[in-house]
Amino acid sequence: MSMQWHHLHLSAVEVSAGRSTAIQDAFTALFRSAGGPRTMALFRKPVQDGGTDLYFTPECEQHAWSMLQESGATPCAPPALSGLELLVGHNEITYYLTT
Repeated sequence: MSMQWHHLHLSAVEVSAGRSTAIQDAFTALFRSAGGPRTMALFRKPVQDGGTDLYFTPECEQHAWSMLQESGATPCAPPALSGLELLVGHNEITYYLTT
């Protein structure tokens, strides 16, 4: 089974309640404990209603599976890179995503 991107939509209410920050903090801890894999990353894309879309790279399945399940993230197609903001991960991740 090939690993997939995962997507999680947070509403404006969830964002203002700090859910986005909580997920980012939990992800950062998992990223560090995994040794900072070069293709493990968390991206954000703001949504017009004040919410946000979070995108987890396929490698997150290997290191953050329980977090993906607990947060309700669902498998998705790779997102368009336009408008994506890297929250956690290495800056060169976009190079790996486009090759």
